[in-house]
Amino acid sequence: MSLQLSHHDKSDLGESFARISTPSPLPERDFHRNDEPTPQTVEEVKTLLKLVGPVMITTFLEFLPGFMSIILAGNIDSPLSQHYIDAATFSIILLNITSLSVGLGLASALDTLSSQAYGAKRFEKIGVYFQTGVVVLTVIHVPMLFINSFTEPILKGLGQDAEVAHLAGQFSRWMLPGVPCLFLYELLRKRSGTSSMSLRGTAWPTGFNGIAMGRSLGNFVLPLLLVPYFMWRPHHLRQWWCQPWDLKAAMGYVGLFLRLGVPGMLMLAMDMWAFEALSILAGLLPDSVVAVAAHSVLVNVDLLVYTTFAGLSVAANIRVGNCLGADKPKTAKLARTVALTITLALTLFFTGLIFGLSDYIPLLFLDKGKSADLASHVMAIISPQKIVDGLNAVTQGVFRGAGKQRDAAIANAVAYYIFGVPFGALLALQCDLGVIGLWIGMTLGNFLALSTMAVLMKRYWDWDCIADDARARTNL
Repeated sequence: MSLQLSHHDKSDLGESFARISTPSPLPERDFHRNDEPTPQTVEEVKTLLKLVGPVMITTFLEFLPGFMSIILAGNIDSPLSQHYIDAATFSIILLNITSLSVGLGLASALDTLSSQAYGAKRFEKIGVYFQTGVVVLTVIHVPMLFINSFTEPILKGLGQDAEVAHLAGQFSRWMLPGVPCLFLYELLRKRSGTSSMSLRGTAWPTGFNGIAMGRSLGNFVLPLLLVPYFMWRPHHLRQWWCQPWDLKAAMGYVGLFLRLGVPGMLMLAMDMWAFEALSILAGLLPDSVVAVAAHSVLVNVDLLVYTTFAGLSVAANIRVGNCLGADKPKTAKLARTVALTITLALTLFFTGLIFGLSDYIPLLFLDKGKSADLASHVMAIISPQKIVDGLNAVTQGVFRGAGKQRDAAIANAVAYYIFGVPFGALLALQCDLGVIGLWIGMTLGNFLALSTMAVLMKRYWDWDCIADDARARTNL
């Protein structure tokens, strides 16, 4: 990849796209920089771990409904149990591609805006940013509903099994009502700093569709679960909700929100869409029902482990953003290093754990048979992929905290769609490696994305300039 950077500001790969505005002069800059104490590693580890625990538990519990959907689908007493797994998988895939990646990705603008505003003690800005997020996500939700209403014909058009496509269409219709509530909860959670709250999906006597109903109901209840939190800590709500709803003020920040939210959406979407593309390709392999079932197990185990890395990613995002907003670039840089070091240790642990339990984990989802055997075989071989996956996730959190979403989005797009997914398809379909070929390609894409972002941070980031950008952004 050829990188051409201006001498004026080599810290930003895509300056003409990513810079929100030219930083205004900051007369206090030199005074504050000289005054910043040398950050202490031990203290930074303690600070980060205080953030990691609650965030990690929250992320894990939020993931459980989707994870349980696949387990419950695979354990329904029916000759169509494998079809149920495939249908739930494809329904969730389409929802992820067209809705969650877009909505949650756009909401990631608040990861930068609110963390930096909090660090700069501009608490009044946080409430306005939240209102802007509500406006943006409300508008984009309409096309999401329309697309997911046609899940069955879309899957048939992609060459998937007709019965699986029909079941997936039913599953999607029952999941859609809960999506707006999930978006609202996500916006509130990003602002409130809440600890673990979740509601698990439940399989009712309605069978397969009851799983989707339970997940939708869980999403509906999520925002309501924040009410006790705000009653318990009302000062948190008063701190950032300093004024009543102001549509004019909210609309005034739509441009700023989108400048960060669209690259953030692409950063998340490039990653999610690559996984979902592999699932579609798995449906085109010989004995597709077996391949998709095995691939579904691998994806859900990967996502379960990923909740740990996602928690670290959010903690790194918050800490880096707070430090930059408070004009402490040295501390922000140390927070980045500490977060990645902790992540590396955890990835090594998970690699060994998954390798050792690879014969048993698939049986949580599937009965003994070809799908479980295939999942076990591939899981053991690709277990080292967790190292790259975890480091990539936390690095993206650092990029969000620094307001560098565009650079990460470009890195993900090139790594996954020029190298990872095409190479995986080649190995799977042309070299007859099947599911394992798909995952080798995905691992390559992950590695290239991580390597690119690491080079950008090491060679092209000027942390003082990034802190100036953060302060200028909060002063808009």
